[in-house]
Amino acid sequence: MKFGIMVPRESDFADEDDPYSRMYAYCERAEELGFDFCTFTHHRFSPERPYLSSPFVMMSAIAARTSTLQLITTVFVLPLYHPLDVAEAVGQLDHVSGGRVVLGVGAGYRQYEADAVGVPFHQRVSRMTESIEILRAAWTQESISFHGKHFDFDDVTVVPKPRQHPHPPIWIGALEAKPVARAGRIADGWIAPSLQTIDTLSTRAALYRDAASGAGRTPVICLERDVVVGTDGNSARDAWMQRNLPLLRYYRRQGASLPDFPEGASEDDGLATITKGCAVAGTPDDCIETIMHARDVIGCEYLQLMNLGAGPGTGRTGTSAQGQGHLHRARQRGHRAQTHPGDHRADRYRHRRPGLPAGVRRPHRRVRPRVHREPGGVG
Repeated sequence: MKFGIMVPRESDFADEDDPYSRMYAYCERAEELGFDFCTFTHHRFSPERPYLSSPFVMMSAIAARTSTLQLITTVFVLPLYHPLDVAEAVGQLDHVSGGRVVLGVGAGYRQYEADAVGVPFHQRVSRMTESIEILRAAWTQESISFHGKHFDFDDVTVVPKPRQHPHPPIWIGALEAKPVARAGRIADGWIAPSLQTIDTLSTRAALYRDAASGAGRTPVICLERDVVVGTDGNSARDAWMQRNLPLLRYYRRQGASLPDFPEGASEDDGLATITKGCAVAGTPDDCIETIMHARDVIGCEYLQLMNLGAGPGTGRTGTSAQGQGHLHRARQRGHRAQTHPGDHRADRYRHRRPGLPAGVRRPHRRVRPRVHREPGGVG
């Protein structure tokens, strides 16, 4: 199992004059600590997250400052763009990064984003499906023609072709059963969302694996989990609740589907009732146990840790020197753990050095630019 972090949404800890420096330092530190990948979110025309609109630009900057971290979008809202534009951008980014890109995509749930670029909101799923087909063709064929419901063109050559062969993996983020099955049929991986319980995701994972196997694909699951680590377990769990309940309400207002969380959920409902199977919160040992349980049930190949250490009374364990020891312990246990009984891909969990995807050569060492670091480390 590979361990990764979500790159902090820059407005979480940045100032308007320099919104990115601490993000750069955060990723450099994550690589030093042995994390395998980092992930980038994406939205457009959203003032509450003003610096998320061009993730490929941000990923290029991180690529220039790191050498082993895989760079993954979770997720890029694909229907808002023409797929030929995305094919060119990702192909070039794959070369800039030395073959470290994974394109995680989603259909989107914010109608105002689609309205702004003239995309009918009800067509976003079919646009995404056509776009994935076009991306694969553009990256693997000399020239392509396409005549579909949304896109129509003849004899187009997309360059550069990606460094990875046959192309960067394409993952899909999905919550409900039908989209999860779609991910199995047409994508190279499924991004399992943080705000669904392990019980729900175990059912979804079985559905995804069946669909992927039926389509002749090797299933890959990236599990997202929001994490709060602290020396006091109760304080960490309270901090998780304080952070995620407002987030749940925000997603619901934006139209996101949250089947595991009933309308009107509040702090009074308690952590055990509302977040059963979702929270990774508590002491380091608590969090390791929760992570390993999720890994045993879901059988995930990638684990994305979100918002490490954030919250009152939790410290900065996720990215501190102490956190390096916790990560090493969790990685060791992840390698020793048995695969899920329904998962016949035990070789995916063998010991392996974190780094570049199979078949991609490590680029020559680059001189990293000097980046300002805040006193006391990054976090």
